[in-house]
Amino acid sequence: MPRQQIDMTPDEVDAFLAGKHVAIVGTIATDGAPDGDPAAFSWVARQALFVVAPGGPTHRNLLRDPRVVCSVEEFPSYAGIKGVTVHGTAALVSEGGGRATFRVDGARIESFDFAKMRR
Repeated sequence: MPRQQIDMTPDEVDAFLAGKHVAIVGTIATDGAPDGDPAAFSWVARQALFVVAPGGPTHRNLLRDPRVVCSVEEFPSYAGIKGVTVHGTAALVSEGGGRATFRVDGARIESFDFAKMRR
């Protein structure tokens, strides 16, 4: 049996991410292991932005290796599970006021919406 198509359309991704304000940001730690931390997140004009503490582990990891993934999910029930991951390269936009803001360039989007599954 072929796998069901449960990905979101670009408009559905936009609507989903527009209402989200926190993402788990995945980076590569100094020892090569994956590292993930929550970060303030916004989606503006199909561009992912996130904010982390300057000098913190996510900031340091991204300055050394800019590969990044941002994961945003909701799971009110099994049938209501939705999520979007944004893979790309983090580019520092600004630093100051206790904040380091990055955007995700070259984004590859993956999404899923369990409500689209046939039962």
